[in-house]
Amino acid sequence: MRMIQNKNPLQLLQAHHKVALITHVHPDGDAYGSLLGLLHLLKGKVQQIQAFAEEDQHSKFSFLPGFGEIRCVSGLVASDFDYCIALDCGSAQRACGIESFLKTVKQITIINVDHHISNTIFAHINAVDVESSSTSELVASLSNEMGWELSEDVATCLLTGIVMDTGHYLYENTTDKTHEIAAHLLRVGADQDLIRYNLYQNRPVQNVRLMVHLIDHMELLSNGRAVILSVHDEDMQQFDVAYEDLDEMIAYARDIAGVELAVIFKELSKTETKVSFRSKCWFDVNELASQLGGGGHQRAAGAVIENSLQEAKKTLIPMIEVLFAEVTHENGSV
Repeated sequence: MRMIQNKNPLQLLQAHHKVALITHVHPDGDAYGSLLGLLHLLKGKVQQIQAFAEEDQHSKFSFLPGFGEIRCVSGLVASDFDYCIALDCGSAQRACGIESFLKTVKQITIINVDHHISNTIFAHINAVDVESSSTSELVASLSNEMGWELSEDVATCLLTGIVMDTGHYLYENTTDKTHEIAAHLLRVGADQDLIRYNLYQNRPVQNVRLMVHLIDHMELLSNGRAVILSVHDEDMQQFDVAYEDLDEMIAYARDIAGVELAVIFKELSKTETKVSFRSKCWFDVNELASQLGGGGHQRAAGAVIENSLQEAKKTLIPMIEVLFAEVTHENGSV
């Protein structure tokens, strides 16, 4: 484990403390899982505990215990708290609501709990473990070190985060420790049936229709080794699909035979484009994302480009083609 701080940051929290939990913009399964898991864990252990995120009442993660307790980050008053714990945030720029804590006059301790290799170590206290499959796994480890008992609600939330960030245990970030922690979560009552149904057996029909649309319009590069998907704002409105659902679509594209790299361009505005990368075996997408001011993991990363979707593609596609032309796999030419 690579811990930036030797001391478990949860040891700092006392019964008289008021704690705010935040996570990254466009929260995914690990963001919600770790946020809600820690919310349930800290109830009764501190004077006040509140979780904040972007408002998303239609999230596919709304089945998680305590989802309705998440407050909209726009209503966050930083001076009400002693601690802010940022979960699953690779940088301060990704942490939704952290600017309130950075600007307040009151001395508030910010704790960074994360597992991204690109983490910028931005907080007063940093608990960053790049060997954890997910922030949810890290939260489980930290709570186990504290000797805290895990409720069924905590276990369900944390298992959801692990399942999502490991691709249901298929990705290479899955370790023996990941399976051990998942087994422990199941033993204490994680509702695996609830997770399976809501995440894998309850796909909205509009998601399938958008998937068909994207595959029909996908672009193949470098002899079919890279695939490009483009999602315009009108696509999101026409198909009524949530931002978080795009993850399953880029994964589908990556899993096409012969494809090593999948890229999805998502239009955030006419002057801002989110780019997500997924790779299969050898392409280090964190390195590519870092060149664009983003980051993540070797096989999953992202960045925001301050330009239109079309201009972002004009910038990035030549970079990808050059990388495929230059990069040589250790077993020979890629």
